[in-house]
Amino acid sequence: MRALVVALIVGVLAAHAWADIEVPGTHRYVEEVTYDSGTPDTTWAEVEVTGIQQAIDLAYELINDEYAGYPGHDDVVLLAAATYDSVSNFETPLGRRTALCYMREGVTLRGADADDVVLHQGEANYGILVCYDVGPDTHIEDLTVSGGAGGVRGGGDDVRSMNAAVACLDGASPTISGLRIEDGATGIVVWSGTSPSAPTIENVVIARGGHNGIYIYENGTTPVVINHATIVSNADHGVYLFGGSATITNSCITHNGKEGINTYLAVPTVRYCNVFWNDRESTEPEGPENYGGMEDLTNQFGNISSDPYYCGFSGAQGYDYHVCTPDSPNLTAAEDGGDIGALGAGCTDCVAPVEAASWGLIKGMYR
Repeated sequence: MRALVVALIVGVLAAHAWADIEVPGTHRYVEEVTYDSGTPDTTWAEVEVTGIQQAIDLAYELINDEYAGYPGHDDVVLLAAATYDSVSNFETPLGRRTALCYMREGVTLRGADADDVVLHQGEANYGILVCYDVGPDTHIEDLTVSGGAGGVRGGGDDVRSMNAAVACLDGASPTISGLRIEDGATGIVVWSGTSPSAPTIENVVIARGGHNGIYIYENGTTPVVINHATIVSNADHGVYLFGGSATITNSCITHNGKEGINTYLAVPTVRYCNVFWNDRESTEPEGPENYGGMEDLTNQFGNISSDPYYCGFSGAQGYDYHVCTPDSPNLTAAEDGGDIGALGAGCTDCVAPVEAASWGLIKGMYR
């Protein structure tokens, strides 16, 4: 009987086109079903949704209450094209921190368009906060996080005070895909306290940050998965793995101020990546290095080190990290037969690469 009632109500819901919890929007959901002589009587509720956190909390409540599975009890929060900048305080394993939103288990936060849905982090510690036993059924998808902490390092290398667009702290293993992280501090920070954190990070662009692209600190033995990422022009390392575990595949890690992939007391798996012209601040006689604390894996396991020919690296007409066809070595070079990086071909004007000299060596010429 319950299944029949749910099916009938789903039909009614479809006719009225209510589904995801839209921000902003009016969300309608089944609040109660009662029976009078075997005939179901459905009570509906409506709520005006104006903010991201309100929508996340509503989704979590609806998918876990007694009417979970009924129409309107949806796990997807859909953000309309807009800039969101409302900041709140949250308790975390590292103490009280500010963030734009705090993810809940089983909820999907999705932007209607990765370019036009912008979470402006401003001076908040985090753009999106994930912690306390959140697993891979929690999704963060298709939006931009920008401007964290004025683009400064924020807390140096101490994870306890590090600012980040996405923070996965203690038992945080969400699925992160289609994000654009720009002009902030650290892009994504991963840390384990009492429980391991092992997010899956796919098709993400992390660019022009004031610190590391991805910083993984003692996350446990289950690896962070980084796949088809583009990590470019961050002030420090592209990926910094400190005593944890990570698998990095099909990713383009270039033009970062320090090593593209740097490790300490850890050995990541790296396959089919383009790691090029990193460590630009180097003053060492041998010049820049793409790998630090580990073996140089260029020309091993499908890894290369070649200019990817970005369509808009300088930002003169807007930054564009698609690559040029036909000259980009990223094209069809991934392990799965696709393109290395988060973005494929996007232009045909293949500008000749700049000579791969470090800023440190250039400055040294004029001393």
